[in-house]
Amino acid sequence: MKKVIILFLILFVTGCMVEPDCDVNRDGTVSDNELRVCGEVELYGPYTDITLPTEQGDLAVRLWLPEDQRYDEGAPITIYVPGGYEEKDLKNDVRAQDMLVISFLFPGVTESSTGKESEGTYDFRGDNCIKALRDVILYAAGELEDSNGQTITEVVEQDILTDNIGTIGVSNGGNLPVATAALYGDEIKNHLDYIIQWETPIASQVATRDLGEIILEPLLENPSPKRGKFFNPRYMGYGKKSIEVNYDDLAYDSNSLFPVFHDGNGDGEYTTIDTTNGPSPDLNQDEDVSTDEDFPLDFYPGLVKNFYSRPVTHALLDNGVLTLANWPSDIGTPDEADAYWDLREAVYLYEDALDNIPDLEGMFLASEEDLVQSNPYKSHIRMALDGWDNNWFKINPSQDYILEVEDTNEFIPDLEANTAPSDWTDTKTYCISEDIDDETYQIAAMHQMADREWQN
Repeated sequence: MKKVIILFLILFVTGCMVEPDCDVNRDGTVSDNELRVCGEVELYGPYTDITLPTEQGDLAVRLWLPEDQRYDEGAPITIYVPGGYEEKDLKNDVRAQDMLVISFLFPGVTESSTGKESEGTYDFRGDNCIKALRDVILYAAGELEDSNGQTITEVVEQDILTDNIGTIGVSNGGNLPVATAALYGDEIKNHLDYIIQWETPIASQVATRDLGEIILEPLLENPSPKRGKFFNPRYMGYGKKSIEVNYDDLAYDSNSLFPVFHDGNGDGEYTTIDTTNGPSPDLNQDEDVSTDEDFPLDFYPGLVKNFYSRPVTHALLDNGVLTLANWPSDIGTPDEADAYWDLREAVYLYEDALDNIPDLEGMFLASEEDLVQSNPYKSHIRMALDGWDNNWFKINPSQDYILEVEDTNEFIPDLEANTAPSDWTDTKTYCISEDIDDETYQIAAMHQMADREWQN
């Protein structure tokens, strides 16, 4: 339990590492946008705070007020869900000034800078957090009152559209809205219109970075380790719900730097070479990890145990690496991992979400260099396209919407909705250039999705 709590306090996996390692794209400079991703820069704007009574206790909610109206009728509403799996705060890094953006603190979270808090228990983006998002959606729709007995239209002086509501989840935050639609879609089906996912790790293998990139040291050892943009050479192919990986050399050694790893050299322990960046499995320093070199595997935390990806956990048992009799007490078993990831993997939740809200629409935002993924096949984006099935779904906003936010000469790909690129490894044909700020195409996506609802 102590190990999990310490890890929870310092770890930030699906975003970038804790300061000072904010150079996400590894270009040698740290842009304002990278600082925002790291949480070092807050985008300011007018806002008002309310407290929302829920079954879990009072929830801290912030309304980032529109400074303009997108339509004569009023400003549409988007709910912002932060990335990572840690607690986070009330910041909002996508300030669309012609929309009302809502942020909130998860149950059991206190914002250190302000002292604002939400009652309840933080469960690392589990059911408590899912219910909280459900309640914020209902509040945005005017269905719930705040602690003063006021609805959102009584709190916000500007005209707002409570029938035009979507969510934008950055990185791991993009899984939560899908889970909310899947578990509580019957309650929000008349209110949630769209979900935007920015570089979201929608499968557990992607969330824990089983294919890379890797951290060179566990965050318990170094809260700001360097990364290696290595791609796991054990990749075997694409699957709609899990990536095919060869787990034949999977190993467990509680005394190794990374207890669970691919044992490429077969010596039974995680083998590295010391470098200026930290201990690296790239023994010959050729900037590639081969199948005869080791490859570390990481986990997500829970309240009591840590959870490796669903396929890795099952492979540990199926391959005889561990047995249920000697299973480590701090690692989730296959059954426990299934229950954990059932609430956190959008790839397994899309079907129920779309059954519950048949007209739900989606957009997946992707840049050429994913925030923390080194998989050249962009498997998580392909999974999202397959997961949204026949519902309206688009990879990245249309060109016109990006140019509306920022006038740029950069090439902007513009795939038709529900269309796959001809070659998933040719990222320029469907991913946004690194020279365009993430915030630019995030706001463009919010505009396009809100416009679709308004026009309908």
